[in-house]
Amino acid sequence: MIKVLYVCPWAHWAGHAPQSIREESFALIKAGARVTLCTFRDFPDQQYIQSISHRRVISGWITFPLDILSRFLHRTLPSKGLVWFLEQLMTLYLAVRLKKTVGYDIIYIRDGDPFVFIPFMLGAFLKKYVWAIYLLGVSPVRSSDTLYYKFMNSRIWKPIYRRGFKRNRFGFICENEDIKKHFEGDFLDGILSGTVRVIPQGVEMLSNHISQVEARNYLGLPHNIPILLHFGAVHPGKDVVVLLEALKDVPNTLLVNAGKVSLSIDLRRLVQRKELQSRVKIMDCYITEVEKPYYFAAADAVILSYKKDFLQTASMLFEAAKFKLPTIASDVGELGELVKKYQTGFVFTAEDTDSLKDALSRFLCLSQSEKEIIGRNCEKLCEDFSLETWGQRCMELIMDLCKRKNGEF
Repeated sequence: MIKVLYVCPWAHWAGHAPQSIREESFALIKAGARVTLCTFRDFPDQQYIQSISHRRVISGWITFPLDILSRFLHRTLPSKGLVWFLEQLMTLYLAVRLKKTVGYDIIYIRDGDPFVFIPFMLGAFLKKYVWAIYLLGVSPVRSSDTLYYKFMNSRIWKPIYRRGFKRNRFGFICENEDIKKHFEGDFLDGILSGTVRVIPQGVEMLSNHISQVEARNYLGLPHNIPILLHFGAVHPGKDVVVLLEALKDVPNTLLVNAGKVSLSIDLRRLVQRKELQSRVKIMDCYITEVEKPYYFAAADAVILSYKKDFLQTASMLFEAAKFKLPTIASDVGELGELVKKYQTGFVFTAEDTDSLKDALSRFLCLSQSEKEIIGRNCEKLCEDFSLETWGQRCMELIMDLCKRKNGEF
């Protein structure tokens, strides 16, 4: 049985990581792996992974000062990047120690970017380690006009990457062809060419549904108007300005924003400036797995408003499909392509207020029979992108990486 050390340094922060570590670790176990989790500290909904062995950087009084420092620095935007770097570095250092002492077959890193170079820095001093690294394709790594992009693509890194490849085996996973194209072509003159495999996200079908009446009662939401859900961490890749502008001209609707808001976005001030306080409900916190179904059950549609340079496949598209909710999404990358292919809702031109208003108007005019058709289309999307399929494909890559060819790397 393949022993996988599943490493997720940022599992404790709001966003996709807590959900990914829970779903993907169980999918790998179902596919035949023995999984141990490795994180910086505990993460929300800890009870959902109690059955899996779990190692943490912050695990006692000796590391308590590091925990305090991390929490303190994370409170300000300028020091946030430093915190992420330190958490990634410390968690991967723990993973290397565990690999050496316990003997895991492979280290699987969830979210390798924006610090792709860290495993190679460590790998330069290691030998015969096997790494599978998930690449998100975040904007700082792809935006050529930023200082960070120039730093990441500096020629000084090439000897480190080459040495890492020579002494270890690396494989990379991404969720769509756009991200694969960047990392195999543009990134550091194609140094990762031939090592990146596309494995689309997986979604688990929902077995129990909560009624809309029950959900709205639980959340204290009105019953007499359509509710639009904007779910998940609000980060710079999301276009909330266009969303609020469009909402001004679409009356008799309520927008529920449920998810932690980035320090770089003052959502409450934006709502006040647009005079939408009575039409936007802000839940600026991590929404637990227990509460999440109520938000989706209470909603009539999910809004996915992203900027033009967003290339990732939004996980909320699959969450909406799980709950058979129509999606109103920016027509960017694979997100727009999937909504159009499976007809799970409407797309609008990214960063275009009028286009979003038109999409919202078309949604509000849907008949009940048309909504039922969208619901069936959502089921088809979930079938084609099952979490079980993700686990099997990921295990194929892991087993391929772990094979020894003539006993050498």
